[in-house]
Amino acid sequence: MTKTMTALIILVAVVVACAAPAVTPPVTEAPSVGMPTELPTASATPSVAPSLTPTPVVPTPTSSPTRSPTPTPTPLPPITVSFYRLRIEYSTTSDWTDLTLQNPVHVLTLRLMDVHGDPTHVDTRRDHLALNQPLEMAEAGQSVGITVDYALAPEALDQPLQFVLHKGALNGSVVRVLSIVADEQRLVQEIDHQVVVEDDPGSNRLTFSVDLSVLGDSPPSQLDIPRAVTQKMLWAFYYPWYNMDDWSSPILKDRPATPYSSDDRQAMARHVDQAQSAGIDGFISSWWGPGGYDDRNLRILLDIAEERNFSVTVYFETLGGDGPLAAEEILHWLAYLIRTHRDHPAFMKVDGKPLVVIWASGAVPLDSWNTIFSELRAQGLDATFLAGNYDLGNLEVFDGLHEYGVFPIPDLRRTFLETAQGTHYYSVLADTVQPKIWAATVQPGYDDRLIPGREGLYQDRMDGEFYRSTFEAALQSDPDWIFITTWNEWWEHTHIEPSERFGDLYLRITREFAERWKE
Repeated sequence: MTKTMTALIILVAVVVACAAPAVTPPVTEAPSVGMPTELPTASATPSVAPSLTPTPVVPTPTSSPTRSPTPTPTPLPPITVSFYRLRIEYSTTSDWTDLTLQNPVHVLTLRLMDVHGDPTHVDTRRDHLALNQPLEMAEAGQSVGITVDYALAPEALDQPLQFVLHKGALNGSVVRVLSIVADEQRLVQEIDHQVVVEDDPGSNRLTFSVDLSVLGDSPPSQLDIPRAVTQKMLWAFYYPWYNMDDWSSPILKDRPATPYSSDDRQAMARHVDQAQSAGIDGFISSWWGPGGYDDRNLRILLDIAEERNFSVTVYFETLGGDGPLAAEEILHWLAYLIRTHRDHPAFMKVDGKPLVVIWASGAVPLDSWNTIFSELRAQGLDATFLAGNYDLGNLEVFDGLHEYGVFPIPDLRRTFLETAQGTHYYSVLADTVQPKIWAATVQPGYDDRLIPGREGLYQDRMDGEFYRSTFEAALQSDPDWIFITTWNEWWEHTHIEPSERFGDLYLRITREFAERWKE
């Protein structure tokens, strides 16, 4: 069983998942795609085993590890922000329309405030809004629309916002731009695009600009936003699904320095010791529902973590063999998980609520998650939930954002910076301050070319340089937490666990960046 990167496009792919550990892993989620980049690119040839001549910071994989304390977690300061609030009311009677902001650099965050009518598709991104409805509804003159609020940095007033409005040939689209000061709304500009552009009938482009200088009549709003979490933490995705015979699989190009079965308490203790020596504060353990092999191993892991002052949470696996779990099953699984494990001292809590990280959250409608979480709260089973993609719209329901696989994202630094801003500043547009968690993901490489049925995606490790580049991008985004993909996902070769091929190289790199980040 494993995580997949089946394409370089936005998730979500349907997966095939096994109910118990197996030699051939099931297929799993495709990562999100970001924007254009500066990260090292993948080579067409496999990476070679690096030389491990430097003196290791952590024990060599063949030795009996001696634990060293994890660096003391560093408190996170509050975030101070100055901003102007801009509202866009966007509606159409056409069958499709999209609005592109060509210079979004000063957009701090955005929030979908309202939807009217019954659109079949709504997209709200910092540089793009879109609406669709059935053709027959457009022919009947039906109107659909959205209201989206933006927080703009004061520097946005220095130049007009540049927009391109597209629409279908039928009917028209209207854009109203308003400034919001306290409870007062003031119309800045209205654009009514009702015509067919003769030289561009396919998309009917209308280019326009919005002068924001009028916003300068009032000073920007200012807000201090507390952090959603109080301390920096470094986490690693952890897979408790292995049996000893897995290590003879021809799918593997590398193997643990010390082979193990995932239900071996001694092996788990070794993993926690090694992780702590590298500056890792906790494991996010893959979890496939009540009573299975991974659930039984979670209990062992929690007990070991308690002995070592280590934290544990779960990676809630949303996709089953036939696609996304039904909402009723998700509710049942989460209720079991929270009731069974939340009181364990090693299970991570945020403001007293157990942390649950959700994989492939986009495979389930946001309204369904809202209903599930509301029902859990009604049962006294509230938790802190992290969504599994970088869509800011999830923050209306979830408590934070993360992504599993980041190697296909072209411009990781830019994607991290924009997502961090959007997440951290989301509270400025909320009715009350609701701090959200930004978890940046780092990854040493990727290779699923030997897994049957896969597309054969590959990211060269580049002797550790790709891992370093993802850490550099993560640190620049001021993360609350950093997630490592992964401690021991051997099928896709994203492991940093000591191995036959790489020794403890990746633990040494991890320790180096953990110390930099937490100093």
